[in-house]
Amino acid sequence: MENSAFIFDDVCIAPDKQIGLHTHARYELSYVVCGAGMRTIGNHTEPFTSGEIIFIPPNIPHYWKFDPDITNMDGRIANISIFFDSSLISSMKLLFPEMTDTLTRIELLKEAINYKGKAYRTLQNLITGMRSLTSEKRFPKMMELLIAIADTSGSTHAGENNILSKREKRLEQIRVYCACNYSRQIKLNEISLHVGMNKSAFCTFMRHNTGMTFSEFVNSMRLDKAEEKLFNTDYNIAEIAMACGFRNATYFNRLFRKKYGCTPKEIRAGKDES
Repeated sequence: MENSAFIFDDVCIAPDKQIGLHTHARYELSYVVCGAGMRTIGNHTEPFTSGEIIFIPPNIPHYWKFDPDITNMDGRIANISIFFDSSLISSMKLLFPEMTDTLTRIELLKEAINYKGKAYRTLQNLITGMRSLTSEKRFPKMMELLIAIADTSGSTHAGENNILSKREKRLEQIRVYCACNYSRQIKLNEISLHVGMNKSAFCTFMRHNTGMTFSEFVNSMRLDKAEEKLFNTDYNIAEIAMACGFRNATYFNRLFRKKYGCTPKEIRAGKDES
């Protein structure tokens, strides 16, 4: 960030070009303009969709895994990220003492924030409005952005950098690995090797800590993803089953009905009627 108080990064790239799990010492505000998939921030992994705005304090590992089937007409995802160092906050406190309370609220944030309501709408308008501006003209908007970031009322937490126990770290490893690879077949040898266990110990660990076998665990994740695709895409049911790692449509339908109490066809019919 040499010679710049902050970085405004407006990208439109192929889904697989997004950076993997990483951490850095900057504050980051991220706005997903187009795309959807699974997001990991610190100790929390969950689905995300277009439009979300997330603020991440420094030194929290994070990763957006974009679904290659949810893109714009050119097969790309779009994301705007704004980065700034803690030195910007400390400098602004000295130059603009009127902002001290606001900036202190940002410094006290230790968890990632998923913005909702009025704060979300304010941030969205500011971020999109900055796209067409020069770096010089963005700076006054950056001050407004910091005020909006500090307003977390009505928003939700999106992850934190908790110190996890060995068991929790291993569960998180398994969950993140499955979230990134659910669309293909994950062999038991592969996942047990990934977390540093032999197959027998891994199977025992899964039963004791999740109440499920590994197959049941990953299928539950696949079914959640399939339900999301039934609501948010127009792919047919067979295509969705394949995309979510199910090679047998009958098996997929049976598992889906067992978990949700209805068939994929009934879910799709309900979507079409709404």
